[in-house]
Amino acid sequence: MMGAKTTAAIEGGLILAIAFLVFWLSPVLQSGDSQYSMLLSENLIRYHSTFLDRYVFPGPVETPKNGAPPDKLNAVDGETYQIGRINGHVVYLFPNGSSVLSVPFVAVANRAGWHTFRPDNTYDEQGDLRIQKTLAAFLMALLTVVIFATGLYMLPRGWSAFIAGAFALGTPIWSTASRGMWSQTWLVLLEGLLIFQLVKCERGASKFRPIIIATFLSWMCFVRPTAAIPCLCVTVYVVAAHREHLLTYVICGMLWFAAFIGYSELTFGQLLPGYYSGTRLQFEHFVTALGGTLISPSRGLLVFVPMIVFILYRVARYWNGLPMRRLAVLALGTIALQAISVAGFGKWWGGYSYGPRLLIDTVPWLALLAMQGIAANSAGKRIPVKPWELTVGAILISLSVAINARGALSFRTQWWNAVVDVDNHPERVFDWSYPQFMAGLIAPPKYQ
Repeated sequence: MMGAKTTAAIEGGLILAIAFLVFWLSPVLQSGDSQYSMLLSENLIRYHSTFLDRYVFPGPVETPKNGAPPDKLNAVDGETYQIGRINGHVVYLFPNGSSVLSVPFVAVANRAGWHTFRPDNTYDEQGDLRIQKTLAAFLMALLTVVIFATGLYMLPRGWSAFIAGAFALGTPIWSTASRGMWSQTWLVLLEGLLIFQLVKCERGASKFRPIIIATFLSWMCFVRPTAAIPCLCVTVYVVAAHREHLLTYVICGMLWFAAFIGYSELTFGQLLPGYYSGTRLQFEHFVTALGGTLISPSRGLLVFVPMIVFILYRVARYWNGLPMRRLAVLALGTIALQAISVAGFGKWWGGYSYGPRLLIDTVPWLALLAMQGIAANSAGKRIPVKPWELTVGAILISLSVAINARGALSFRTQWWNAVVDVDNHPERVFDWSYPQFMAGLIAPPKYQ
């Protein structure tokens, strides 16, 4: 008979294969901010340089203000707003962390004959998209396995697999993060691996590993500046629960930060890239933005992932029976601060995207809460999910999957952004007569 570890490994392999096929076969691709990110990866492989000077692009390359990428509509050419000319060199303006982490995968793609530029050095958009599609699908399939593996520390394999599937298909993991190499794609995988390490420690399966934790957090920040929020929250957790490892944790983080500063100086000629500027947080329309990111029909997290309501219910109802309340507090604090930060962002609706793209960061933390809510126990015995809870939970999960399937399977949901002109009229994300997930199923209103 096979051992438990062997069985779990086989099941994990099946989950990886199934998730990858679902993600890879889904037709909708999203190449906006991530355009040219794989070109940077290939340039690092071939020329060991962060400068993209040798390539011919489909539009002009301008000098950005403060080194930050302009809004797409304010760019001179919408095809090249992702890159800019700084100190005489062409650079990718969005966070470079994803491109650096993707180097090994892009190297494999290159060996298979997939490239982001042609022999005459003109940019090959289709080659870039092919690599993005495959890599994003693989990374999100890996995240699905990580969620499954994390659940095994609290739940039977059946429940762990169920939660992994629900979060793979019923969240922006399917509708956004697997549709292209958004900066959130690498971020949520790193978050998932971070949570896996924290759960192992809390369950006594391993010692607290400050170097690994600090490394995950550092790379999360290199991938996307909003990772400063989980970095802050985990640091508070370390101070409270593992203070004896604090010095090692801080030193490791500082070393990675020094490396990041060096990279930024080399590439952008400044201590931090322009994308990391705090001026992007304005909090001018905080109440409207918070409502938009949580409950609006076209950007609301609770609308696009209604199963969150059931998760929060289980966590609140059985709080005293949660197996790892310290991590539950960490998760809730991180999610709350992420929602607040997005509401403070000037372009809180996330531009041309599907649903609550800017809150994808919350998905791994929500998965952790879901596991804890199901694993809640009393007097040493797991509290079963009641029949009515199963019914309500099944309905909410089915709605979550159906809504996110629309983003991955229907091109009309992407065209919705142009139909409503969302960047010029973000107030239309509140219009229940034409929610984004219904695009293609109902006729759009005639906007003035």
